[in-house]
Amino acid sequence: MAEDYIYDDYEEEGPPAPLFWRILGKVIKYSFIALIVFINAFLLWRVLFSTNEPSAIKTVAGNSSLAAAWEQYGGDGFARYQAEQDNIATDEDWHDQFELAEGEIKKNEFAQFFLTDVVFFPRANQTQIVLRYNKSLLPHIAKDYELDEIPGKKDDLFDVTLVVYYKNEEGDTKKTRIASNLAEMDTTSLYTFRQYYFESIPEFSSINKMQVEIYYKGDVDYGAKPYSVIEIYDKLLELQNYPLDSKDIAAIEGAK
Repeated sequence: MAEDYIYDDYEEEGPPAPLFWRILGKVIKYSFIALIVFINAFLLWRVLFSTNEPSAIKTVAGNSSLAAAWEQYGGDGFARYQAEQDNIATDEDWHDQFELAEGEIKKNEFAQFFLTDVVFFPRANQTQIVLRYNKSLLPHIAKDYELDEIPGKKDDLFDVTLVVYYKNEEGDTKKTRIASNLAEMDTTSLYTFRQYYFESIPEFSSINKMQVEIYYKGDVDYGAKPYSVIEIYDKLLELQNYPLDSKDIAAIEGAK
């Protein structure tokens, strides 16, 4: 009778891997972990810090006409805004167009310009905005206008005007273009911020629509299509009180 043999269900361990391969394995492992940590830290920085406005333009821009109106009419309702207005960005519609189907063009929806703040001062006949754009816009400017070099973040590149559509006393719709006044300019690692105010706008109750038009300063033609347009006011949307904090009020009163 043949003997029964019972075999243990295991394999003998082989010789340890050479030191080089063990070190290489650990290097790859910890490099991968470090890469994941770096990516998450970068995304967190972009979300929490990179879009923060510089302290120089966090307050309302004080100026003499605004200070005079505040002295006479200041208080609740002096500053207004439209919460429902989709005015924080404008689609980039001059780059990277491609055809989805015959006759149907898809536009690149990556926005180049943002308005991080829009405030109306009806009793002062004034509007203020904060314009922000990413440094990734600058190579597009150089390409579009065949510049010898890419502009810098601090360069004064754009002509910014406010176009107002309003009704005159006869009830006819009119259009007026108002030049901007630059109140502040600052940059961060990614963005350029410019704070503008527009004075002597028509009587607020007569206004139907307002839009900011942006032209490259080397190619300003108000009869041609702007480089970008952002609508900031629609008469059909409700106005709400814009809360002025102590810094805002100090900026206004300090401009007397």
